Amino acid sequence: MVAPLPTTPETKSPHRAGYVALCGRPNVGKSTLLNALVGAELAIASSQPQTTRQRLLGMWSTDEIQAILVDTPGIHRARSALNRYMVDEAVRGASDVDLVLFLAEAPVLEDQTTAEAWTPGEGALAALEAVAGLRAPIALVITKVDRIAERSLLLPVIAKLARLHDFAAVLPVAATTGEGMEALRAEITRHLPEGPALYDPEQLSDRDLRWHAGERVREAIFRFLGEELPYSCAVTVESYREQQRPPKDIVRATVHVERESQKPMVIGKGGQTIRKISSTAREAFAAFTGRACDLFLTVKVTRNWTREPELMKKLGYHQPVGGDS
Repeated sequence: MVAPLPTTPETKSPHRAGYVALCGRPNVGKSTLLNALVGAELAIASSQPQTTRQRLLGMWSTDEIQAILVDTPGIHRARSALNRYMVDEAVRGASDVDLVLFLAEAPVLEDQTTAEAWTPGEGALAALEAVAGLRAPIALVITKVDRIAERSLLLPVIAKLARLHDFAAVLPVAATTGEGMEALRAEITRHLPEGPALYDPEQLSDRDLRWHAGERVREAIFRFLGEELPYSCAVTVESYREQQRPPKDIVRATVHVERESQKPMVIGKGGQTIRKISSTAREAFAAFTGRACDLFLTVKVTRNWTREPELMKKLGYHQPVGGDS
């Protein structure tokens, strides 16, 4: 019997690095999954759909691999210019990657009868159709499985979803509890090509702190402004300064709304709502950076910005320089 070779720098597995897109309908858990894989609260998440508007790269780096995770907006029926931009962002984000993770949330199942009767919705089918023609293999990730007490109820769901496409793998996960995450990490690693790291291993995101500050404001807006108003709000960071002594970030940002009637709703009676938004965003950004933060918000009416592509560009919603890169 031949003894195995000792593990040495010459015999260990070669380093792997590549791009992995997270795609699916709105609110299926893409941002939550990205945060769980990276191990940091990079992408904002809320219980409301279409929170993510722009692509975000999150770097999951170890000594053996670097997976550049592309968090994309939810694929949905686009009616406004902003919605069309978001869907385009999702499809562009899934182009030219090494693996697509197509996310579909586990349905709420009461018993075997409801499990057997379940069928995929039109939205999920349309989202899958949007990415099915891409060159990369697609792995089906069924999210939020922790909300199903009896896991065997998932079997009919998995069987029906698996028939929709020749998936590279079918992976049930719960990002908030860690269930299934080890298998998902192994599947991602399997698809990464051999090669050196593409980003500094210490880097977590392709976005700068100025962008992340604006996202924390948007996250707070979704928390405090009900069902519809957040979709009419955009945030631009007018200035961002890192104070050295004591270490502190000083951020000035503008919340844009579409109509005059929306402005007092964002401000709130006596300024209560805007103070809540500012306080929550400030705390979230300070937790993200590890430094104190002073955040100053103003509210401005930018009429019909979700419908006017030129206004959207001024607010930061435009295709990046380089086209599909």
